[in-house]
Amino acid sequence: NMKKILLILLITIPFCFEAQNINDVYNISATYYQGTAKSMAMGNAMGAVGQDFSSVAINPAGLGLFRKPEFIFTPSVNMTYTSSSHLNGNKAYDFKTNLSVNNFGMVGVNKTGNNIVTWGIGMNRTNNFNNRIYVDIFNGNNSLIDAYFAEIIANDIYNENELYDYSPSYIYPIWETYLMDFHPDGSLSSPVPMGGLTQRKGVNSWGGTNEWTLSTAINLSDKLFLGFSFNMPCVNSKKITDYEEDFSTDDYDNYWIQEEVMSTSGWGINGKFGLIAYPARWIRLGASFHTPTLYNLTDMWRTETYAHIDEYGIHRSWETPTSYFNYSMITPWKANASAALIFGNFGMITADYEYVDYSSVKLSAYDYDYNSYNDAIRATFAPTMNLRLGTEWRYQNYCFRGGYAFYGSPYGMSEIDYRRNALSCGFGYTKHAFTIDLAYVYTLQNHNYNLYSQYTNYYDEIGTPSPEIKEITRLHSLVVSLKFRIY
Repeated sequence: NMKKILLILLITIPFCFEAQNINDVYNISATYYQGTAKSMAMGNAMGAVGQDFSSVAINPAGLGLFRKPEFIFTPSVNMTYTSSSHLNGNKAYDFKTNLSVNNFGMVGVNKTGNNIVTWGIGMNRTNNFNNRIYVDIFNGNNSLIDAYFAEIIANDIYNENELYDYSPSYIYPIWETYLMDFHPDGSLSSPVPMGGLTQRKGVNSWGGTNEWTLSTAINLSDKLFLGFSFNMPCVNSKKITDYEEDFSTDDYDNYWIQEEVMSTSGWGINGKFGLIAYPARWIRLGASFHTPTLYNLTDMWRTETYAHIDEYGIHRSWETPTSYFNYSMITPWKANASAALIFGNFGMITADYEYVDYSSVKLSAYDYDYNSYNDAIRATFAPTMNLRLGTEWRYQNYCFRGGYAFYGSPYGMSEIDYRRNALSCGFGYTKHAFTIDLAYVYTLQNHNYNLYSQYTNYYDEIGTPSPEIKEITRLHSLVVSLKFRIY
């Protein structure tokens, strides 16, 4: 359909944006709250709950429910398991464990008559990029080289100089390492066979998005809470991708590898506004609005290509210079509606509904025209919703919590690609001015893609089925929060 055609266009746009792709644009735009143990145990359904530093990232009015100054620190351990499978039944697995800081911050409280003014300063993590992916399949039909040939032919490229101008980081190194050649009659040749080879891909990712916040809220007679936050999210990600094709025989070691190293870093600004109201003692209602985030980002990337084909005496490598590209990105605005049913001092049931339209993502740069790219984003991405549910029940000094979170696909509610589901549980214990909260979160996400799609948008033109990969990521998070009431 038209969306898939435009998605292919988005995947690779030579040449100054050839390192970044649609998956990276989505990852920077998406928000998966990584807050306190209390918040994560309750599915991050904190829009109408408040009195938790994580709620500042969702609805800053929640800051107004604090009664005492507090310091919070939340480390977490994340274990990611990713399986990749092909239609022919090949499966591969990889995993990664990392320690991160979900949040830390301080809340201050000032009383003025019947009203209370609170303020907060600190950091909340809003996305986690740490992951390892491994693909290992046998392809009897084609090679990535065949898709590169289709791209060369479609763009009327007839020599290495034109190839360098068109794709200096990905396809030109194929020529430099003798993996392809131009002929006077306009034909192309390669020592790599059209199929009958093992294809491997490994991706190692680091980093995340941390949102630094300065927030304030006012408590109006315990009936209405209004809040505002000024935020500076920081993106820091790095990804190393190794792609290999192996067609060795009993007599020869034949393989070639292309490695890409890419990082994205930068800062952004946004604002969040919210309110929480008590229409009755048994219910709280909340609403918040998040402005778009304006990012100033820098991509850094380089590639290294190595050919080792004993059968033809080819042993050659080619490393491209490190390239940098600066650009701006505007992420979608978000609207959140929330409610909490209050059962005295014993417990609560909470729900958050969040609307986000990923088609509103825009990119710009002073030295590159993104109009066509932004048009394709608008036609490919779609509005979606996130739904979060949580509950908490208290017994003496103990709290027991559970939650569920659903994050819709950026391609629309009916799509499953990048759809995310999370189940969570946890408990807390308070003794005098100290509270410790623990949480466990299990997250499941599906992602389907073509193995060649990171490198070329011409994989459908090679005439035979190209490798479609089904990727399932399971994330296990163990979270602990330490809270200290200052007085």
